[in-house]
Amino acid sequence: MHNDTLEIVDTRQADALRAGTWALLGRLLASPPSSETLQRLAQLEPSAEDADPLAIAWAALGRAARAADGEALHREFQDVFIGVGGGEVTPYGSWYLTGTLLDRPLVRLRSDLDELGIARSEANCEPEDHAAAVCEIMALVIEDEAVDHAWQCDVFQRHAESWLARFFEDLGRAPSADFYRAVAAVGQAFVAMERKYYALPA
Repeated sequence: MHNDTLEIVDTRQADALRAGTWALLGRLLASPPSSETLQRLAQLEPSAEDADPLAIAWAALGRAARAADGEALHREFQDVFIGVGGGEVTPYGSWYLTGTLLDRPLVRLRSDLDELGIARSEANCEPEDHAAAVCEIMALVIEDEAVDHAWQCDVFQRHAESWLARFFEDLGRAPSADFYRAVAAVGQAFVAMERKYYALPA
């Protein structure tokens, strides 16, 4: 196998891992994890060679999953994201970028999604700038071969990098966050990694 072929395979594998991480974050931010998801996360074990921030965060998420209680997780999700009249964090891009909900960042995101051919599911009542939706959108654009690197980078910079790091920081500080503190650590480390990835020349 030629080196250029190996390079393509490696790139595709890396893209699949990146898309999978975005998709997982999207699921965890959309609803409490299922027992199946917790079981998979509980299998995460640190390697002696893994000392980078993302690997450390994955290991902490594995420990949190092993210690998690399903009923307590549902209460935690309710307190952190929903609450009575509002949760402990506000997971919307418009809020982080303008201080109000359903504002211009959402309009710009919807315009870009139209261009990308991505439509919101009718079953989803949340606006597209919800943190879970933005993570799912990143997974979709990475998986879509029609979306080149430059286009991916634009989507990331406009709709993810611009606020998600601050959101994950706030999530990690939420008073009721326990399991979600570990999710926040993975999110912060992963967004930082993606920032470095998209800063590299294509």
